[in-house]
Amino acid sequence: MELRQIRSFLSIAETLHFGRTAELIHLSQPALSLQIRALEEEVGVRLFERNRRKTSLTAAGSAFRDDVAAALSQLDQAIRRARLAASGKLGLLRIGFVSTVGSEIVPNIVRQFRKSNPEVEFSLRNILTAEQIQMLESGSLDIGFLRMPVGEHSALDVVTVHREPFVLVVPSSHKLAKRKRVRLREVAGQDFVMYERTYAPGFHDLMYGIFRDARIAPNVSQTAVEVPMLISLVASGMGITIAPLSVVKHSVASVVACKILDRIPMSEIGMAVRKGTRAPVVDNFRSFALKTLGRARNSLPADRS
Repeated sequence: MELRQIRSFLSIAETLHFGRTAELIHLSQPALSLQIRALEEEVGVRLFERNRRKTSLTAAGSAFRDDVAAALSQLDQAIRRARLAASGKLGLLRIGFVSTVGSEIVPNIVRQFRKSNPEVEFSLRNILTAEQIQMLESGSLDIGFLRMPVGEHSALDVVTVHREPFVLVVPSSHKLAKRKRVRLREVAGQDFVMYERTYAPGFHDLMYGIFRDARIAPNVSQTAVEVPMLISLVASGMGITIAPLSVVKHSVASVVACKILDRIPMSEIGMAVRKGTRAPVVDNFRSFALKTLGRARNSLPADRS
């Protein structure tokens, strides 16, 4: 049984006219009749009653029409979905992100991507940087938006997609709260709240490198595993911290962000995927994100490191 026979049968079942169907499908009427005869032999029953005046479906033909129409519709859907999947427009994307990009970057890029790829499904999870790396390497995560730097990971392809300045974050009641610009030496000896190294070693070491270059040794009063929590700790009076500017902008905590006059690195977010063969939908999203976020990144100030 061939698909062309099925399609010819359904066309005749609709027109109930062999000659008209032959014209519609660009086939000679004798060839069309041969197709239907072969189909009836395959099925083992007559599907049409035909005489000089009219063509009609038999009871068997009516039952066959309903089922093969549904089957053909499913087949057409399967073909369409296979083509979408091959072009990266169908599938499930498992995306991890650190909390600081969950309020703007990830929602915006997902929303824009879905406009042209509405059949892609997303599983979005707030995951700390170190765990994202483990999940990417094991294959349980497709794409990660993580805090840089992450060091060398031979199994991963990591590209910086967002950059912004670090700021000094102090409580609104702090003596520096009215200052727009500060140098780090002005906060030597003060209590700091810091990111815990276990969950983002590269970012933690970057922070300590900034302090080392400023020749100050921070007195760490408390650690936390997410940057927004650091802001809350600052607001509660536990200490001060250094954080990306956007975190303060999106926070409702009673804190102030002061520009740091020292020459320090920029805060960076990287997008990571596993190297090697990936599902087309992963590469499609990655290419889209790099293009879209690249335009935004080009509008940011240059690295001051």
